[in-house]
Amino acid sequence: MSVQPDGPVLSSPDVITPFAEIVRRVTGIPVAEIRPERLFVDELRIDSLAMVEILEGSAVHFGVHIDDEDAKYFVRVGDLVDYIGARLG
Repeated sequence: MSVQPDGPVLSSPDVITPFAEIVRRVTGIPVAEIRPERLFVDELRIDSLAMVEILEGSAVHFGVHIDDEDAKYFVRVGDLVDYIGARLG
């Protein structure tokens, strides 16, 4: 299950590029590997501590609040990118 955005979503390229850079800084994973369809845990091997750092870095960078309850639904990179885009739109 993924979190469905409310209202218009900001274009994914507007979010994915800076988001991928945040993930790279936290994990060292190359930006080219951070694509919307990739799974955080199973494919990118991002652990819970790194995920908290990614969520915090994203909240600060994009100026959005990421609800702790919603975080459990971020399975794919695109889930979080869409969530951020919806809050920016």
